[in-house]
Amino acid sequence: MHMVVNGYTPCSRTSGLIKNIQYQLKLVEEGNGRCDCSHRYNTQQIGFLVRLKSNLENRPKGSVVIYDDVITNEGNGYTLSTGIFTAPAEGLYSFSWTTTTVAHKYFYTYLAVNGYMIARSHAGHDNVSLSASQTVVVHLKNHDKVNIKVQDDHNGQFIYSEGWSTFSGFII
Repeated sequence: MHMVVNGYTPCSRTSGLIKNIQYQLKLVEEGNGRCDCSHRYNTQQIGFLVRLKSNLENRPKGSVVIYDDVITNEGNGYTLSTGIFTAPAEGLYSFSWTTTTVAHKYFYTYLAVNGYMIARSHAGHDNVSLSASQTVVVHLKNHDKVNIKVQDDHNGQFIYSEGWSTFSGFII
């Protein structure tokens, strides 16, 4: 007489586990020991990193911060002439930006998606040079536009270039 546990006899349970292990081993053998996880992740490589070639001073309220030194632009979403990233594909994206100011100056910024403020950052107005960073995760549709803008109620007094002030983003 066989004992029944959760609808299975111990023999059928063991047999099912062995079949599962055999199937998993077959998958590993067919993939030369590597997992093919491409079906789980976005295979499109989209990402950019830009920085300033020269310091920015006295930027008008609400103006776009144009990062004019492209380090990476996979997917060609960032447009150098406008400072705008246009999503080449729908998906979940992560964006970060860092602003570094000189002593006694400030620079208020925000990340905008299609013109709407998502998150803000503020660096400066102290007796030392200060840096501020911000990171956001947003779902974008194809052709949505993302950029960094000077806060609408403050002029941008000063931000450093030479890698101190950057803007980046990538699809997750």
